[in-house]
Amino acid sequence: MRILFRHIVVVALVCNVLAAQNSPKTSGLMYSDYFYNIDNSSIAKKDLSGFQFRRIYFTTDFAVADNFDSRFRLESDQSTNSNTNGGKLGVMVKDAYLKWKSVFSGSDLFVGISPTPAFDVSETAWGYRSLEKTILDLDGIVPSRDFGIDLKGKLTNNGSVNYWIKFANNSGNAPETDKYKRFYTSFQFKLTDNLQATVSADYASKAKKMDTFDKQEKSNNQFVGALFVGYKEKEDFSVGVEAFTRTIQNNFTLSAAEALQNQSTFGVSVWGWKALNESLKLVGRFDKFDPNTDNPSDGTSFFMAGLDYKAAKNVSVIPNVQLFNYQAKNAQGKSVKDLTARVTFAYSF
Repeated sequence: MRILFRHIVVVALVCNVLAAQNSPKTSGLMYSDYFYNIDNSSIAKKDLSGFQFRRIYFTTDFAVADNFDSRFRLESDQSTNSNTNGGKLGVMVKDAYLKWKSVFSGSDLFVGISPTPAFDVSETAWGYRSLEKTILDLDGIVPSRDFGIDLKGKLTNNGSVNYWIKFANNSGNAPETDKYKRFYTSFQFKLTDNLQATVSADYASKAKKMDTFDKQEKSNNQFVGALFVGYKEKEDFSVGVEAFTRTIQNNFTLSAAEALQNQSTFGVSVWGWKALNESLKLVGRFDKFDPNTDNPSDGTSFFMAGLDYKAAKNVSVIPNVQLFNYQAKNAQGKSVKDLTARVTFAYSF
């Protein structure tokens, strides 16, 4: 926690120095829970309970010049990958990019660590990242960030059709370690004032894979295609559907007596929320995820329900429950699941 505090102090001091020139904007958010594992696929985690941070953001947005903006964002959480070597709350660089506004009419250019196109629109429409990631992020299909160069803007003057292309390392927030890259594309269609859709695709080149069956190196590249459709009726209700497919060339084999085959992945997510009054919203979601459509025992279904109480403009208290059902069986041949009850606190400034 002291490491996090030192980072925040450093950023705050830098902001104070810069404030004398161009007045940077600082903001932040936090998602925290009290959770209780009613059931769990890991015996060691059953009945586990406690408080946790799932996300802490501290963001500085700075106008470098009239046509250049920048963002620097720190993130911290209590996931295993984010913790320090000593097991303490870790801090990482989430965003660090320069934005060249109107590099040409209707389009902006971004360079640095920045969001990827695949689920930026759907996550905003979902509106409950405080409860869970959208399906492409949750199941690790597309990274939320990548280091590269982006071009995004309008294809129509009224903004009814927008585009986003990105060429990046395919290393997320980590340093690059190979020559292989990833190319992302996304198109957003604002069909009406209430209805929108996105179509996205990306291609990742990867090192060739040795097939032990015929002792030949084979392509292992990856393609992802996704579709999102969302409808929102002001602050009354909202519904959305997001689906994707992924193909990884020569990535698995059913037995040692067969050559490598292409791996196909499929997922679909359906969600919605309904306002009960000005302070209460009912939230629900269901996902179906199949990592390998040729493997009948590796699928997962996910269900979540919650009640969002808006305690203040930027403060929500959300009792919720999450259920993961797994097709895989335990050693006794029984189905396994993760069932967790939580009270989530989400706030921003």
